[in-house]
Amino acid sequence: MMISDPNTIFEEGCALAFDDEHWQKMNYSTSCFENNFAKGKENYRNLDLEKQRAYTLRNKSLLGLEKLLVDFETHFTENGGKVLWARNADDALTMIYDLICKEKADAIMRSNSTVLDEIELNGFLERKEIRLVETEVARFVLHKAHKKSYHPLAPSLHLSKEENNAILTSAFKLKPDSSAKQMVNFVRHEVGIESQDAPICITGANFLLSDSGGVVLTENEGNILKSTSMARVHIVVAGIAKVIPSIDDLSVLLPLVSLHSSGQSMAACNSITFGPSTTGKGPEQMYVVLLDNNRSEMLSQEQQRKVMSCIHCGACISVCPVYKNIGGYSYGTKHIGPVGTVMTPLMAGMEDYNYLNSACALCGKCVEICPMKIPLDDLIIENRHLAMTEKTGNTKYDALLKAMIWHCKSRKKMDSPLFFKKLEMKRLLAPLWGETRALPEFASKSFSQQWKERNL
Repeated sequence: MMISDPNTIFEEGCALAFDDEHWQKMNYSTSCFENNFAKGKENYRNLDLEKQRAYTLRNKSLLGLEKLLVDFETHFTENGGKVLWARNADDALTMIYDLICKEKADAIMRSNSTVLDEIELNGFLERKEIRLVETEVARFVLHKAHKKSYHPLAPSLHLSKEENNAILTSAFKLKPDSSAKQMVNFVRHEVGIESQDAPICITGANFLLSDSGGVVLTENEGNILKSTSMARVHIVVAGIAKVIPSIDDLSVLLPLVSLHSSGQSMAACNSITFGPSTTGKGPEQMYVVLLDNNRSEMLSQEQQRKVMSCIHCGACISVCPVYKNIGGYSYGTKHIGPVGTVMTPLMAGMEDYNYLNSACALCGKCVEICPMKIPLDDLIIENRHLAMTEKTGNTKYDALLKAMIWHCKSRKKMDSPLFFKKLEMKRLLAPLWGETRALPEFASKSFSQQWKERNL
């Protein structure tokens, strides 16, 4: 199975951004989230107070991160597990591949996890010719269609029931008129069949417990708990900022994750794994790969490190007007939405991802809904400032601005012949404007010429 390359996905995203039907589906799906969230938050007497508690807890964790990570490794190792430290995505993939070779596995299971997308696990396994079983229903369907996730928590948000049905019909000869319930039951059945000979399951983690060496997993489908129970080896990949001090902190964090993910008081399945099984039921081995991938550098920045307190609930993405209009593929990154706009340039390079700093209307909806009270709009502005001071801006964009300033300083230059204006527009603006939009047209006469004619 060939996974679409990044350029193809980006082009598909640009096409979808101008599709009216896609826009309607996106707005319907995100409005459902907003309605569920509005109902769910009624369970809180003072939601802002609870968010303040979470904000304090997560920031305290970041300030004491080094000790918390060491304590987590100590306790997790005492529980029989092993901790591996990965500096970057390549390190993490090498460690995972070594474990796969050790088990002589030709198939593995994986859960829905943004960090696994961050290290590009699927593409790596494809290159190594290792069969991958997506255990989450929506991701299973997308995988069969050679497509990638569109939203971190609702991977097939952009697909209608009929489109999901068409994918399954093509891949498995399912009935074309299957109901949603029939499709979900069918996918679960197929996942069970394909998972039978997969000895390894790879997951992310919602939180890591420093005081007990626990790995917290929260979900609604139950596929993670089932898959890890079936596997001989459970590999967890988690960013270093996932660690929190104590199991007691979950009383604040887990309800907030559930509310801001789907409007629920609590997710259907919440589990804590402390290491390999000691009863003969469950994984015989368990590894936690702690991924840095430039997170340490981000944590060293006084302002931007605030984004590391994110609990990846996806709420900021669901309310973002930019995401609603351009969709998930148009970002061209693993982390999308407001959080991705802040994180990606800092983690993957400002020079390559400076364009994301413009993918924000600064409306403040993400800040308003964020359960961790992360000032995302301020951080995006700070990113823009960093891009300017580091001189990593787009040279063509800089040239365009200089040309505009040069023209605007003189009425005579503003009234230059139409031919020269069009030529400058074609050379400077066209490369930045994109192929999907028509360039603005100049009036045949300048404003001053029209003013003189009308007022003489």
